[in-house]
Amino acid sequence: TLISPLSVLCALAMTANGAKGETRAQMESVLGMSVEELNFYIYSYMKNLPQGEKYKLSLANSIWFTDDERFSVNQDFLQTNADYYGADIFRAPFNKQTCKDINTWVKNKTDGMIPEILDEIPVGAIMYLVNALAFEAEWPEFYEESDVRDKKFTKEDGTMQDVVLMYGEESDFLEDEKATGFIKYYKGGKYAFVALLPNEGVSVSEYIASLDGEKLIKMLENPKNYNVFTAIPKFETEY
Repeated sequence: TLISPLSVLCALAMTANGAKGETRAQMESVLGMSVEELNFYIYSYMKNLPQGEKYKLSLANSIWFTDDERFSVNQDFLQTNADYYGADIFRAPFNKQTCKDINTWVKNKTDGMIPEILDEIPVGAIMYLVNALAFEAEWPEFYEESDVRDKKFTKEDGTMQDVVLMYGEESDFLEDEKATGFIKYYKGGKYAFVALLPNEGVSVSEYIASLDGEKLIKMLENPKNYNVFTAIPKFETEY
């Protein structure tokens, strides 16, 4: 499972602009600030995302709603999400063509990395708030052929798997009471890949359950400057 907290935050914040009363209060409590503050925060964040020739984060929002004449949308809600989240607004018949249009929008906004997001639009659906996020970057130095070797990888359940391992050296070492890891920066140094390996006897699910945002940020902000020998399995992930 691959989930972006930033993507979730954008979708929830856009939704919160349409909430009021107890629902709005609960959403503000979970998100940690008022909806107005959140709008300014995410607007500023999106405007200042670093972009370069060798690294790019694509973040796009849109709102799609049915053209059924019985359904009307609060114009302030649409305008606020357009102003602060750059949301594209579409009124559509919510048929097979709209499903194709949403998928085409997502594909275009992510440079083809997310080809589709919907299989169908179910009967009764009246609105979609869509956030599409994709990241693409190069390592500062490519792995040479001599750095890549076939090896056995031991999975959590103890079984072995044939993998291709990429060997390298990093300088930012991470550690807490249950795991060790490292930071590997992408080209330009604005974004980074972080790998964390739970200690012997600690399961992945147990480690995740012990981790919260505050602990994670504290660890990421305080790497130790060590010479770290790394072996990363070559992998692909999509969701």
